[in-house]
Amino acid sequence: MSYLAYLLGMAFFAWAVLPLFKKDSTWISLHMESEELEDRKQRVYGNIADLEFDYAMGRLSEEDFSEIRNSFVKEAGQVIKKLEEQKSSGLMDRIQKDLSGLGKHKHNGKTHENECQSCNTVNSSEAKFCMKCGEKLS
Repeated sequence: MSYLAYLLGMAFFAWAVLPLFKKDSTWISLHMESEELEDRKQRVYGNIADLEFDYAMGRLSEEDFSEIRNSFVKEAGQVIKKLEEQKSSGLMDRIQKDLSGLGKHKHNGKTHENECQSCNTVNSSEAKFCMKCGEKLS
């Protein structure tokens, strides 16, 4: 009987803890993917620049240069295509809209904002400093 209780307890524990380890499927993870794609694009561009420098210095044969450069250009194209798909789907607009609403809190039917006088960023009502520019909020 205690074996069954032990298994039941472990199953309940796994059920309760498992969601904590799942990858977040909200727009935040999509925004992070967008940032990762931008970083990847910059790395590929840097790799192409380094490759062209190595070729100009005579460190690569023309055949190797052409083959490697074509693979980098292909990778850059794939990254840019993914970024454009995200932009065309309206994802970035939705993220910006959601982010703009983060600092607004409803209390008794009224919306309270804590807007920075320097940069007009809307911060949470509890914030003492602006999350964008760091200025002290009044």
